[in-house]
Order: sequence, then C-alpha cells, then structure tokens
Amino acid sequence: MRLFRTTYRDREARVRQASKWYVEFRDHRDVTRRLPGFASRKATEELARNLERLIAFRSATGGQLDPALRKWLTDLPRSTATRLVEIGLVDAGDVAVSVALTEHRRDFVEALRVKGVTAKHVCLISTRLDRILDGCGFRYWSDISGSRVMRFLSDLRSDRKTDDGETVKGISPQTFNFYLQAVKQFCSWAARERRIDQSPVAVLRPLNVKIDRRHDRRALEPKELRTLIDTTNSGPKRFGMTGAERALLYRFASETGLRAGEIRSLRKRSFDLQGNPPTVTVEAAYSKRRRADTLPLRIDTAEMLRNEISSRTDDAPAFRLPSEHNMADMLRADLVDGGIECKDDAGRVVDFHALRHTFITNLARGGVHPKLAQDLARHSDINLTLSRYSHTVIGEQATALKALPDLSRAESTSRRKTGTDDSSISTLPTPARTPDLVLAFCLALFGGRGQNSVDSGGLKDAIGVPIATPLELGRSVENTCVCKAVFTHSARSSAGQSNGFLNRRS
Repeated sequence: MRLFRTTYRDREARVRQASKWYVEFRDHRDVTRRLPGFASRKATEELARNLERLIAFRSATGGQLDPALRKWLTDLPRSTATRLVEIGLVDAGDVAVSVALTEHRRDFVEALRVKGVTAKHVCLISTRLDRILDGCGFRYWSDISGSRVMRFLSDLRSDRKTDDGETVKGISPQTFNFYLQAVKQFCSWAARERRIDQSPVAVLRPLNVKIDRRHDRRALEPKELRTLIDTTNSGPKRFGMTGAERALLYRFASETGLRAGEIRSLRKRSFDLQGNPPTVTVEAAYSKRRRADTLPLRIDTAEMLRNEISSRTDDAPAFRLPSEHNMADMLRADLVDGGIECKDDAGRVVDFHALRHTFITNLARGGVHPKLAQDLARHSDINLTLSRYSHTVIGEQATALKALPDLSRAESTSRRKTGTDDSSISTLPTPARTPDLVLAFCLALFGGRGQNSVDSGGLKDAIGVPIATPLELGRSVENTCVCKAVFTHSARSSAGQSNGFLNRRS
C-alpha cells in the first residue's frame, strides 16, 4: 500500500500536482486498486490504515465489520463509500446507514416518478412518509424502529381536544393503513436497492378497516339514479356545467364505472361513437392500473355523446368538469334537488365515486358473470369487485334464499309413504275433518266403494273416465290417496268408529 499524488499539465503545458492524495492497495481479491483520498496527507494515511483493517476483516469474516469500522464508514464521503461498495469491500447496507434518510427519501421519490406514478400519488406517498419520519424523529436507517412507528400511528388514532375545547377524532384504521403502507413501501424499496439488508418494518401488519369505517359509500338504487338524472337535466347551471351536461356526466359515469380523474382525461378522440359497439378509451397514463382501457358504451348513451361533442375539436375535453374539490359539492347539490339522501341511516355516503359503486352493483344485480364484471370494472382482484363494490340489500338477500331447496317437501313425502301425513286433510272442507262425518264425506265424494277398483294395471277409475268432484282433486289414484289419509286421521281421532270402518274395508 502506498500514498502518492498525481501530476497533470495545465492549459499552459506546465506540470502541476493534484491537490488530493491517492491510496494504492490490493483488495481482498488481490486486485490492485487506487482510491482518491484527501488533500491532507495525514487524513489519507488514516484512510489507508482503515482500508488495511477493512481488507483484513473482509478476508477473515466475509464482510462483517466491527463497530469502529462501521463508525468510520459513517464519516466517509459518499463518493468514497460508494467506490468501496463497487469493488466489493463493503455491502451497500453498511454504506447506506451513514447516509441521511432525506437523501434516500429523495431517491425513493425519484424512483416513483420514473416508474410512472402520477404526480398526485407521489405527493401523497411522500407527504405520509415525511410525517412518519419527522414525527418519529428518524434521521438514519439505524433509527427506524417498527415499534416506534406503531406507537406514533396509534397516537394519531387517538382523539384530541383543540384549544377551543372541541374534540377532533383521530385517524381511521384506513388512514392508519395508508401511512403504514407508505413507510413499508419506502423500506421495501431500500431493501430491493440493497441499501439495507432487510426492511425494519416488514413485520408490521395493517389494521382491520371494518371496525371503524369513516367513509363508506353506497350504490344508488335504479329509481334514485333515474331521479337524479331527470332532475339534473332540467336543473340550473352549476360550476360551469349546464343541467344537461351534468345529467349526461352522471349517466356516463354510472354506465362505465370510470373514475373522476379518468373522465377528466377524456378527449373527443377518446371516443369511437361510430363503432359496433361504440367505445371509449382511457389512456394508460390516466388509468389507475397504468394501461390503456377500452370500454363499450350503450347505444343510446353513445348517441347523446355524439350530439354533445360532435362540434368540438379532437383535443377538446369531452366533459367540462369543475375542479376536483368542487365535484362533490356539485353532485351533492343535484342530489338535494332530487330529494335523494346524501348519507343514509348506516352512515354510507353518496359521492361521485359512488357512481362507480352503482355501476358494479347494477352489473351484479343484472346477473352478469363475476369474471365479466371484473373485466368491466378493470380490477386485478375479483374479490375487490365482489366485496367492496357490489352492494346488496337485505331484501335481495332474502330473495336469494328462495333458490334454496324446500326442505319440508322431503319430510312431507316421507310421511305420506308411511300414511302419517295429515296435510291432505287440511285441503278438505271442515266437515271432512270431523271423525263422525268422515265415512259419509268419502262415500259422497267418491260415489261409494264400488266406484274404485284395483286390477293388474293398478288403480283405475271404475267407468274409465275421470271423476269430477267438487274439489277437483284429479284422477282416482290421487283421490284414493286422499281418502286413505282421511281414514288414517279418523282412526287416530276416533278409534271405535274408524276401526270398524277400516275392518270392513279390509
């Protein structure tokens, strides 16, 4: 290992000496390396001594460092530490711990942008991440602790009182999970980039959002949706949109399931209204799943769109929507005009995204196959389509129970076979249920004993024609069964009279 300073020629061809010292050494693979040091010779000598120790540890332990060397790496310039990673003397995690989290966060945000995440979503993730890093006081990777993250988020869930004495509710479990997801995504990215060995928050688990839902949406009933569209169509101008424009917007959203941001991205060129069927295409840059989506349109809706946007240029927006902050206010005002509750007794709300819930729910109610509904909803997981977006009411669930088999029929058939079923008697007039009149009723009903006989072909009508009775009980074989049931019931109720009759029959 030696120290030296390089020379170079300036613009006037004069030989000059570099300001920095260099260290030449053989690494753990016996490869000669040169590493830039410092302007101070003593500082470069210190670098050389630590390099010798580092190579010795690398050769002896495979890379495990003692605390003194780890502290030394923390104080190294990033360029020097990166060079040591490149030649394999230290692991990326050993160097990353010496870099402030603010630098890693900046690289993480840039990686999200390169990946194609929208600017709005990048801002949302970075804001949540910053709140956790600042709230927990994390500065370096070694500071990050899963227990501290959970304590901080648990504190955010607690209610607090303002200076005015008002109680402010803490964050919901869903918001808790969003914050947790942000920090877990950051740490997972660092582990993939080999900046750390493993994520320090990988073991943390999200909360059950069902225990405290703050913003559950409901689907509009078909009658409510028709009322909304009809009243809006004749309503006043709001937020720069006429009533007819808003009515067409609500109709389009509830028949395609497109989100507000996706609808905002649509241009006239996005529609193929002459096709069979007519379609609308959402470009990949605006689709939530980051790929172009082409959806079919109803013929009548396509005709209304054709009349609305025919005079516009290809790059003109298909809908002149207000700002995203005013979308909810616009829909809420139209709901009030139609007499539709914006929030039901269960606390479920109707906002613009509820039109997407309405679209998927109507597909389910219409008997559309779940896989086809998933494709139209553009979901990667069918459970999301069926559980979160398909809403059913208790009446529909009760109706669905009618598809189950009638379990009472098997029992009734079994009892008939043993001659213990009394259901046939309930269909007879009240006098026929009286034991004293059973014989007279049966004789009058069937025209006496001789009218029914048994031959080798089974039970038949004695005169070969159907028996016409006041009860219209059908063929003689059915009448005979009813009569037997009456006899059996009479035998149980009045043993003396019925036993005598049955004995005579036998």
